[in-house]
Amino acid sequence: MSDSLRYKILLGSVWVQIALLPVWLCMVYLVSHSQSWRWGIDAWVFIAGFMLGVVALPLGGDLDKPRLLKWWLRVDFTFTVILMLPVLYFFSAFIPATIAENDEYIIYHSDGIVANRSAYLARKSGLLMETIYDLSPYEGRRLKDSDYRIDNERGVFYGSKIYNIRQNGSRTWVVPVHYGKYAKNKEYVYHLIDSLYFTHGEWIDNDEATFILPECFTRIDYTHGNVLLTDSISCKIEYGQPDSVSVIFYHPQWKEIRLHNDSVPHMSPTQVQQFISQLKGGKR
Repeated sequence: MSDSLRYKILLGSVWVQIALLPVWLCMVYLVSHSQSWRWGIDAWVFIAGFMLGVVALPLGGDLDKPRLLKWWLRVDFTFTVILMLPVLYFFSAFIPATIAENDEYIIYHSDGIVANRSAYLARKSGLLMETIYDLSPYEGRRLKDSDYRIDNERGVFYGSKIYNIRQNGSRTWVVPVHYGKYAKNKEYVYHLIDSLYFTHGEWIDNDEATFILPECFTRIDYTHGNVLLTDSISCKIEYGQPDSVSVIFYHPQWKEIRLHNDSVPHMSPTQVQQFISQLKGGKR
């Protein structure tokens, strides 16, 4: 059995490869579902350990080695070569590409064949980042600085963009990055929401938009002609029928109300909240 430096490097690479597996598992499973590693550190750890399987066998070469080590190197090399392309393609989706960032926040997207190509807003936290908002279905690589703004002083992230996933598509959002500041500046946020809606209302009513109201943090989503409201209740306004509009309450109790379509026009987020509040109170 060799005592050469090359043999020691070989043994070291084998033990490093074995050690990287539990390290990678801890990195993946000991963070919350809303957190991810900046720069795709977890993916790079896996790739580094995986690629050691290609290096170790040639490094061992004609060295005198124990039988177990010989078989380990051969099996490891074989599986690594067979799985190399699928693994590299798959894990490339977990390496985030930065679109823009400031001292506190980062907007990123993922590449790769299996990536969904959405953009995400995240808060930096050392080597980790905590995803605040998914800009789906917007294609991340086409997002530009002019499409959005992060207002740290008021705790709001907002923007509007025409995109090309579908012809004449659009995406609009006003969401909090700091709930305390967002609520404190509610008059500004309400004005911002109304301004964006009435500027892009024709697009918003027929496509995709998300607004979070600053007082009770009610979320209102516009999705291809329908409106979904989520807070202590969950309900949906469906404009699809030719002569009526359906208001469906999903939570806390299922209920459907049908109204004549002339009585339920397309509404801004604040109007949607008022309309649903009136329905809950039986005032319509």
